[in-house]
Amino acid sequence: MSGSMSVKAARLGLGALGVVLALAATAQPSAAEDGAKHDAADAATLAKGRDIFTNYGCGGCHSLAAAGAEGHVGPVLDNPTLTKDVIVDRVVNGSGPMPAFGDQLSKEDLSALAAFILQSQHK
Repeated sequence: MSGSMSVKAARLGLGALGVVLALAATAQPSAAEDGAKHDAADAATLAKGRDIFTNYGCGGCHSLAAAGAEGHVGPVLDNPTLTKDVIVDRVVNGSGPMPAFGDQLSKEDLSALAAFILQSQHK
């Protein structure tokens, strides 16, 4: 009987090893790996937002220290009360002397621009 117990134990051990290997193969990335990917995406998004801010001439009217912008026509964007919704609404629809850019920017572009402005407020 001890021989058959050894065979059963060996099979159980191999079965457990198979389960562990299968789980390892399908496991989600660790928090550190996931965080690194998220940081890279954020950096790319912020770079895109900065490019949009620069290429659309936002600094001609607005000041934003992180962009080296010193415009005096529109509001100062180094304003911690701004929200993503307010930024997107003003860029899409315009307001006062600011023209609407809603037909020129994708949702991804708008999100990147808002992310850049919001992140820049904290520097």
